[in-house]
Amino acid sequence: MVFPSISLAQSTLYAQGRAAFDKQQWEEAASLMIQAETAVPESTDALLFAGKSFLHLDRLQEADRALTSFTRRHPDSAEALYTLGLVQQLEDKPRESLVTLTRAAKLRTPTSDELRIVGLSYVLLNDYPDAIHWLEKAVEFDPNNAKAWYSLGRCDYAQSRFHDAEKAFETSLRLNPDNMKAAENLGLVYSAENRLADADKSFQQSVVLARKDTSTDEWPYLDYGSFLLDQDRAKEAIPLLEQAVALNAKCAACHEKLGRALSASGNLQEGIRQLEQAVALDAKDPHLHYELGLAYRKAGEQERAKDELALSEKLYGTKTAGEPK
Repeated sequence: MVFPSISLAQSTLYAQGRAAFDKQQWEEAASLMIQAETAVPESTDALLFAGKSFLHLDRLQEADRALTSFTRRHPDSAEALYTLGLVQQLEDKPRESLVTLTRAAKLRTPTSDELRIVGLSYVLLNDYPDAIHWLEKAVEFDPNNAKAWYSLGRCDYAQSRFHDAEKAFETSLRLNPDNMKAAENLGLVYSAENRLADADKSFQQSVVLARKDTSTDEWPYLDYGSFLLDQDRAKEAIPLLEQAVALNAKCAACHEKLGRALSASGNLQEGIRQLEQAVALDAKDPHLHYELGLAYRKAGEQERAKDELALSEKLYGTKTAGEPK
């Protein structure tokens, strides 16, 4: 890519921006690259590096604007097009992403990770057969791409292809033993296959990894706690579900599972309180009203139980399972 000669001032801004980018100082790099582009428009690839910097900062709209502007002026930049396709996929714009990635593929053969983004765009379109096709291509291109194996496992699991999902998650975890999500999802697969001891071990591994990761979400704790609750191990589930609630106080499922675990362990009033919070967070979920109704009934609050079960029935549109006729 050839650019016209530039001024000393702009050259300095661009050089400083590249230095910041190379040091992964994304805020500074984005600011300097925008300044370099503003000083003398279209004279460097500053917008490309600005877009990449914004992407690292998770400022997707700004990344989209910078990269779109750059690709309009430089439609032959495969690097910019592939980066823009990734940004669009992350923005939940799968159709735009696929169009952009198709343009990029005409200029350069995609890498394994770029094929992974193609697959994830099809996931957003709820087209799992095509998603699996492209993710399988991604791992063919690079059998050591742990992220691609993980994404493939997620798609296989969503399609109830548990044997394939097991292979994908096991491979992802072998390539990256610290992949907490792979361990967590492997636990879900083993549970679906009724391999309960293996599921327990994988869920435990995911929680150990989650405790080392300060950026973790509630899911490893929620999934393991839910598993234990389903195995009538409510007391063991409580601390995990309490941690899930602590990580995401707005998670209705976290409060619901914790409420059920507390109720099953004899702490009925605190269980009811948690179930009430779950209903407050998602008042349109009939299952939550049903569980709260059962808890009220267990506590001897028959009128409140009747109201919750009736509301559950109304929201379901059918007779609530387990409710007296």
